[in-house]
Amino acid sequence: MRGRVVGGVSLCLLSIAVSACALPSIAVRPSPTPTPDPIEVGQRVYLQLCAQCHGEEGEGYANELQAPALDASEHAWHHPDQQIYEWVVFGKLGLGRQMPPQGDQLSDEEVYAMIAYLHTLWTPEQLATQQDITNRWPATPRPRSQP
Repeated sequence: MRGRVVGGVSLCLLSIAVSACALPSIAVRPSPTPTPDPIEVGQRVYLQLCAQCHGEEGEGYANELQAPALDASEHAWHHPDQQIYEWVVFGKLGLGRQMPPQGDQLSDEEVYAMIAYLHTLWTPEQLATQQDITNRWPATPRPRSQP
């Protein structure tokens, strides 16, 4: 009886080894690099460059510059994405204050990600209105000048 078990096990192992040799080799591919979530990238950019003036949650008036709120409490959602892009990249003059340009610190992808993050600060109704304004805005962001 013991001989049959050992012989059966040997036959089984031999069968597995032959089968494995007959299989085509499979190349192992490296895992693709995950694409970062634009909202997360935008939030990181916002917290790094915008929060000190506009507040960590977009509530505004975070320092002596009295930068306006960017959340749902004020009118930031009245502006099209193209205009927000230009203000971030090229800066903006305000009433007794100036928003400095951030274009030399950010890629276009980071600016668009930050704008996508701002969208999360608005109500669904505000965002729908803002997207309608953006879609009707005739201008596209002007290209950055090449050095």
